[in-house]
Amino acid sequence: MTPLPDGQDACAPMTVQALSRRLLEQGCNPARYVIGPRGQASDVFCLDHRNGRWRVFYTERGRDEEPVHAGDDEAQACAFFFRLVMSMRHDHCVGFFRCETQARALQGRLQEIGVTAWMDRIPYGGVLDPRFKVFVTGKAIFAARALLGPEQVQDPD
Repeated sequence: MTPLPDGQDACAPMTVQALSRRLLEQGCNPARYVIGPRGQASDVFCLDHRNGRWRVFYTERGRDEEPVHAGDDEAQACAFFFRLVMSMRHDHCVGFFRCETQARALQGRLQEIGVTAWMDRIPYGGVLDPRFKVFVTGKAIFAARALLGPEQVQDPD
């Protein structure tokens, strides 16, 4: 038996409902995956049940890649998907600013409570109109939300 990263037994049956809950408990970013029909999602891994088969596949720009896993057993598909999603880095954007100073201040607030945060500069409206995004990774989202609340911090209006 191979233990899963959260200490639960890999052989324990898992449903898609339990899978969804466990991924969120592990700090996984739901923007990185889809459980169920992919809808308009793109650039994500998906776990879908179609025509009696469970499939795990990547979708990009509306095109589904060949499955990396396919089978009849929900628990096996869920265990495979859990390991796949847990192997990815899960960044969460907790701040979006016009001003670099405000982004750095948020980064500092997070670091004061022991949360590692990092910043990205993006050319929002072009190179002369940057925006600054502050991220935390994985389970650090829980401490960040406890400090900041559930919504992304932004410039005051």
